[in-house]
Amino acid sequence: MKYTLRSVGRELLRGFWGRYLVYPRLAARERSPGLLNAAIARRARRIGVAVDADGTRLRRLDPGAPLLTKGELQRHPERFLRPRSLQTLLRSTIRTSGTSGTPLALVQTLGAVIREEGFVQRQLSWIGYRHGQRRAWIRGDIVCPDRPRDGRYWCHDWFGRILMMSSYHLSNATMGAYIGALERYDPVVIHAYPSSVGALAAWLVANGRRYRGATLRGVFTSSETLEPDVRGAVEAAFGVPVYDWYGQAERVVAIGTCERGNYHVLTDYGGVELLDLDDGSCELVGTTLNNPAMPLSRYRTGDRVIPGSGAPCACGRVFPTVKAVIGRQEQSVILPDGCIVARLDRIFQGHEQSLLEGQVLYRGDGRFLLRVVATEAFGAADEAALIDKFLLRVPGVEVQVERVPAIARGPNGKYEFIAFEM
Repeated sequence: MKYTLRSVGRELLRGFWGRYLVYPRLAARERSPGLLNAAIARRARRIGVAVDADGTRLRRLDPGAPLLTKGELQRHPERFLRPRSLQTLLRSTIRTSGTSGTPLALVQTLGAVIREEGFVQRQLSWIGYRHGQRRAWIRGDIVCPDRPRDGRYWCHDWFGRILMMSSYHLSNATMGAYIGALERYDPVVIHAYPSSVGALAAWLVANGRRYRGATLRGVFTSSETLEPDVRGAVEAAFGVPVYDWYGQAERVVAIGTCERGNYHVLTDYGGVELLDLDDGSCELVGTTLNNPAMPLSRYRTGDRVIPGSGAPCACGRVFPTVKAVIGRQEQSVILPDGCIVARLDRIFQGHEQSLLEGQVLYRGDGRFLLRVVATEAFGAADEAALIDKFLLRVPGVEVQVERVPAIARGPNGKYEFIAFEM
């Protein structure tokens, strides 16, 4: 019932408006350079930012160009927050740590939330989904008790027609039940973390079978980096294409996948530029086009792509393409009972005033250590809250919190959000 009521509220607040006011205009310009560029220019003027006038290409940044970093945004968010106006009167704050373990508090308008819904609807339309059809959801939602007596690791959002499945209970012992429930519900789209649907694909292969749902059109992955071998395994086991989506809470870059399997940088979502790196990849740098409450200009996302050739995609859409989205690599943990643990970043959300960074260290045998780089404001209550949120998602394990002065970086300047004790 909780998810059904949440779905009703979401539909009234954002779904209806995004689907019927925003999506039609997005769909109308995806194959027209003229309409695309005119829309980008209008959004840039409205937000008050400067972006490239040609949305069919990706511009390379000059060396030494001034850029906004996540650290600066975290330390001084007030510098980027605009005063309320008629355009930004209705606003809310979202809190996230993403896969970096670095908490951020970001302010967005209701209009930005509605526009976000429109962009997601456009991606769903590329898959072939139509509003009202059945979907399945295998992500980081708490949808069942720690040990459900009836063996169901899922519940139903009856209004949204979504089968809500737990990503925290996937194991060799439970995956057969997950596949059975999916086949009985027979969704048109499965939304999932790559690690979750990849585990289900591996189970299907190991058991010598394929997914038997009759109406599935595509698997929609997001929030983790989709590795090529995982994509191949999922497509082989489920018999449909994988449509991967890249985005971030800062709302400056979005990348969607077309039916040809190509990654399209959605230049009507944000002004995107590429920063060349030494290994031949490029970092994504984005400028806000959707959120007038907290516009960010030339923001370094920290995520990387492999640039494309510049040739138009055979699907006919005029957005520029990239070969691959590298993003941030994240590990997963297999517990002694076979459960697969990933995407634990939510435990650090809501602590942006006292927590600078966080990392999950797995020590083996069901033992975890939460490493935190914290301010003086971080106290016993924060520590207890982190442990409670962790155990809510990974019950029955041993977990402790350790304050550290810094978290070691790798050669690329990033650190693993989930690390393993050697």
